[in-house]
Amino acid sequence: METNHFQSLGIEPVLTLDLETLRDSYQKIAAENHPDQGGDKTTFDAINLAYNTLRSPAKRLKHYMELKGIEYDSRGSVTSDLMDLFMSVGETLQKTDAFLRKKSAATTALAKALLEPESMLLQETLGSEISKIEEKQNAYLNRLTDSPEINDLPQITRNLAFLEKWHAQLQQSYAGLF
Repeated sequence: METNHFQSLGIEPVLTLDLETLRDSYQKIAAENHPDQGGDKTTFDAINLAYNTLRSPAKRLKHYMELKGIEYDSRGSVTSDLMDLFMSVGETLQKTDAFLRKKSAATTALAKALLEPESMLLQETLGSEISKIEEKQNAYLNRLTDSPEINDLPQITRNLAFLEKWHAQLQQSYAGLF
């Protein structure tokens, strides 16, 4: 039997969660089961896994489908509404990587200072891409609150997984500029 992460945190299995409620439940249960408080390390690790699974919309949705016995194949591509964003994110990440190589090769203060305008432009571009990703994520999460068709859940899960991956890559690139 698969571990029910919702049950581990005392939460009803649902498609969307209030993250503050999730965090509060996690903190209470984690504190009660912390090894420093006499808790079991295995149980504590399971609580952490449950929290990390449920706070990610894509992982939460995948887990929900597993619990409900809904077929899910993680392979596949994004839907057409995300294809332009995919291309834009890829281009931005490539430009940022190229810039970071230039920046690491710059050895003098003058050379580094000359790169600053490009760095600022990339910061703006990355911030814009991150905002677009967050808008798409919110749109998919809103679809989940509107009781989507069961057949739509696998594709929504894949799309959310791609969006989460791109979001993390963009944030990492953004941090690398500093």
